[in-house]
Amino acid sequence: MTGFRLLTQDVLALGGSLDDDDWSRPSGAEGWTVKDVFSHAGQLISLLVATIQGMAENPDPPLGVERLNEVMVGPTREQKPAAILDFLRTQAEIAFPVFESLQHEPLASSSAEMLDLGTYELHAIPNMFTFDLATHLHFDLLAPRGPLSLARPPMDEERIGPAVYWLIAGIPKMQPDLYRSLRAPIGLDLTGPASTSVVVRRIGDAVVVEPARTAPAPAAVVTSSTFDFLAWSTTRTPWREVTQVAGDVTAAASFLDKLNLV
Repeated sequence: MTGFRLLTQDVLALGGSLDDDDWSRPSGAEGWTVKDVFSHAGQLISLLVATIQGMAENPDPPLGVERLNEVMVGPTREQKPAAILDFLRTQAEIAFPVFESLQHEPLASSSAEMLDLGTYELHAIPNMFTFDLATHLHFDLLAPRGPLSLARPPMDEERIGPAVYWLIAGIPKMQPDLYRSLRAPIGLDLTGPASTSVVVRRIGDAVVVEPARTAPAPAAVVTSSTFDFLAWSTTRTPWREVTQVAGDVTAAASFLDKLNLV
């Protein structure tokens, strides 16, 4: 919850500093302007709050998360930037107490299916939004990958930790056929704020992620910063540009070339 609140403040502060030209610039998210990225954030928060409260209507036929994002953003493209920003601010304020309630039992350990992203315990929903806001802010809006050459907010442990947690939790869930690319156990050594070390391996037709200290020895270890992990694990940055691989490079590449988290 702390990370979600801080990233929301960072995104809103950035939005408040933009001029008319900034809002219409193409973002690092393909096909979306800067305004579209802000619209997406508000719309997604609104949808999840409505879903938690049992008020959301399920699309028919069901949509994957990427297609749903586009469907939600489309109708807002004629809105003024001020309205988009106000909607995000309002939806975040509504979401704070709703998501806070998910941090306590019995809801915290209850599970829900997140479209095609897999099934997660409800307490993880703020992690998803912290990840979403962090990646859009730092890699789709701000330079060098995004169009806005403005001061970069900090990415400390409180901000980046929930995003890393979400991504690691998603490795076994978001890509049902990912196990096919795991020729051998692969270690991930993520450094910097919220550092962690895990091993990703295949058991049958499933992928499991275990703490490195208790997992079998990996065939290769992939090292990067936690900040860069947000970019390369979502294919925003090629993994070869920001990681170091020790050990069986071929086995690591088989896994890394397939990985695409959202």
